Amino acid sequence: MEILLIRHGSASWDTKTDIERELTAGGEQEVNAAADWIAASSWRPDELWVSPYKRAVQTAAILNREWQLRPRLKSSLTPDTPQSELEAMLATFRGERLMVVSHNPLLSNIIASWHGGANKSYWGMQPASMALISAEVFAQGCGNLEWLRHYPNYDHNGR
Repeated sequence: MEILLIRHGSASWDTKTDIERELTAGGEQEVNAAADWIAASSWRPDELWVSPYKRAVQTAAILNREWQLRPRLKSSLTPDTPQSELEAMLATFRGERLMVVSHNPLLSNIIASWHGGANKSYWGMQPASMALISAEVFAQGCGNLEWLRHYPNYDHNGR
């Protein structure tokens, strides 16, 4: 199975709550570039899981323009979600390829755990960064980081 983890694009801080933060014009540009890069590749998700935070929903809408999947809002994809909660949710996934749009520190922590086996590394999931991980089981030390890509040069594997 493969999971494509994507961090939302750059977002404004001009709101009352973190949940309401929207993508900036620059964030939309970052995500459009990511969407273009994915569309040019052969990778296609079976499902799209999205944080309910506004900037993640906006990011997913841009990424999903090619496939028009029904996004599944997951309340457990917030910045502070414990890794164990995401791993429990993954046990319900029956496809081969999953796209997850979420936040840091969740994404960086999960990459470090699945790929390296510990939450000590920081994999630098900047706005609109993408990481593809493959595994039979998504648990500590069981994943393979296939690639890590950052805006503006998605062609470079920053792994």
